[in-house]
Amino acid sequence: MPFMKTITSHLRTPLLLVAAAWLSACSQIDTGNVGVERTLGKVSPEALPPGIYFTLFKTVDEFTAKEVSFSLENLTPKSRDNLTMKDVDIDIYYKTTPSAVPGLFTKYQGDMVQHRQVVREGTADYVIAYSRVSREAREAIYKAIAQLDATTMHTKRTELAEMVRDGLQKELDANDKGAFTVTAVNVRNLLTDPAIEAAIRQRAETDQAIERKRKEVELAKAEAERLVVEAKGQAEANEIISRSLTPALKEIKLAELQRDAAIAIAGKAGNTVLLNGGTPLVSVGGSK
Repeated sequence: MPFMKTITSHLRTPLLLVAAAWLSACSQIDTGNVGVERTLGKVSPEALPPGIYFTLFKTVDEFTAKEVSFSLENLTPKSRDNLTMKDVDIDIYYKTTPSAVPGLFTKYQGDMVQHRQVVREGTADYVIAYSRVSREAREAIYKAIAQLDATTMHTKRTELAEMVRDGLQKELDANDKGAFTVTAVNVRNLLTDPAIEAAIRQRAETDQAIERKRKEVELAKAEAERLVVEAKGQAEANEIISRSLTPALKEIKLAELQRDAAIAIAGKAGNTVLLNGGTPLVSVGGSK
């Protein structure tokens, strides 16, 4: 039995060494990442999916295919009205197409960094062509801001973000069609010069005053239109009444007017009002 134990002990050590060597010759690609296989310096055109790979005679580099974010801060681009922005901070989010990673690795071998090198609390995964994407993003931001006025830019954050996203996507597709997808752009900070801020406030106050005056004009116009409609309605009503009077009715109206006038005259002392036939209608203050 001691002899068997000795043999087992001697066998266990080489087996452990072989197992350790085998494990050290394996590489694991995590979920959401892809691998690029190199054999004697030659890059395989096919991306390796997540899994464990034996790499004793080859090298497997792991790259992220998950969404990557980075920030461009303290930018000072010029606006359309030739005013320099004081501080612009923008976050960029994008993904790399898994199948495009081997080709990008061949093209941008010197342009890869770990995600945690560019993002606080980032991962250890490698990001391919980071410098190229960030450079194009900076250029897209400057071009987008050059199309907007500094005095109104703060009201167009969503529009600015979309302009940056579209511009960046266009530039990335120009050299590497379909390799990258810009998923989102966030305009986090957009500060102008203090003098510009004062101009913005002044413009806002002016716009508010103009809006108040416009509403006052609209109210006055509405009131004038109401009065015109009312006067027109009254005139039409009078016209209808005038057309409805027959000759007989006109005679009656005339007689009523004469009667009212006669009564008014006869109401004074010494006046006598005669009808057409000579019969006194009213006699006031005569001889006894």
